[in-house]
Amino acid sequence: MRLLRLEARRRARRRTHVALVALVALPLLAGSIEQPAAQDPVLPPPGMVNPAPGAKTEPPKKPAAPKKPPAAPAPAPANVAPVTLTPRAWSRSSYSFEGRVESTVQDVTFETPPAYTESFSFWGNRMKGTERTELIQTITSTHEAQENGNVPFHRQVARYMVDLAEHGQTKTMGPVLTRDVQSLAWDGQLDARGLVVEKKRVAGPEDMSEVDRLSFPLLDQVLPVLDASKTLKPGETLTFTSTMPLPSRMTINGLEDVAAQLTRVLTFKELRGRQVVFSDKATYVIDPATPPKLPRTSCVIGGGGDGEAIFDLDAGFFLNAGLETKMTIDIEAPLRPLPGQPEGVDPGTGKSHLVLALKLFGKQTAAQMYAPEPAAASN
Repeated sequence: MRLLRLEARRRARRRTHVALVALVALPLLAGSIEQPAAQDPVLPPPGMVNPAPGAKTEPPKKPAAPKKPPAAPAPAPANVAPVTLTPRAWSRSSYSFEGRVESTVQDVTFETPPAYTESFSFWGNRMKGTERTELIQTITSTHEAQENGNVPFHRQVARYMVDLAEHGQTKTMGPVLTRDVQSLAWDGQLDARGLVVEKKRVAGPEDMSEVDRLSFPLLDQVLPVLDASKTLKPGETLTFTSTMPLPSRMTINGLEDVAAQLTRVLTFKELRGRQVVFSDKATYVIDPATPPKLPRTSCVIGGGGDGEAIFDLDAGFFLNAGLETKMTIDIEAPLRPLPGQPEGVDPGTGKSHLVLALKLFGKQTAAQMYAPEPAAASN
């Protein structure tokens, strides 16, 4: 038994010696082996790539066709005959208008002296991301046309709603403001083309300060009105320029009455039955008639966007229109003295830059309330 243990130990020493000799010889052999210039990729064995013997094979799939770039807008068909757009006002009728305006403060930045930075940053962060949506419906009833062709009308608000979202929290305005808006009414006159030639408020709250801060008056400009008959071919344009209030009235001294000028270029895109479809390109500038009123105070308005408008040849007015735009407002105005500042010290001016996203949409219909009385037959 003892002899067997000694023999096993001798065999283990022999195996260990052979292994040590092999480890010592490896570096010597390595110099005589030609290394590949670069390591080949490791590939799976053929059985993992090719089908097994006897297995059904499917024809190779065709490679997916490369995605085509988006097609350019099709040009207006050249074979469409010119059409004539004739505006008209409907007497003894009822107009129903529904509008929606969405405004979002996308960005607010300020340039002020260091002493004002904290206060302006607080208000800037509070304003940024604020969203407001206003829905309004008005009913306009027209009377018999006068001798000069003008059509008297009465307009009132039938429905109004506004939602305000600040930092993800939605708020609905109080019932008092809703009631004030729904109490608004106007009397006026349309000319034979449908343009408003006279308009005055005849009902509403005595204090309009809160109502004036709302955005729904922007919708007065969403549907263009032709000033004369126009004959157009596809690709030709109409240009409209109008004054519109800002989404919210400014409270900066000297800028309270500032308004924007909206210019729209409508391009005849296609004819759908009796409806003419236009692409709509809009731009904003400050209204030249409402400049700043105080020295060292300035306001620059810019931006614009795109949309679509549809004119009905039989109705004689635009049925609907929508715009998605951005308005930029750059303001410079004197700063108010801070508490504790010495009297007579001029704190200088501050600058602000606002980017507003504005979406405007409106549609209207008209229905004749009763037909004019037929002329009496002559004997």
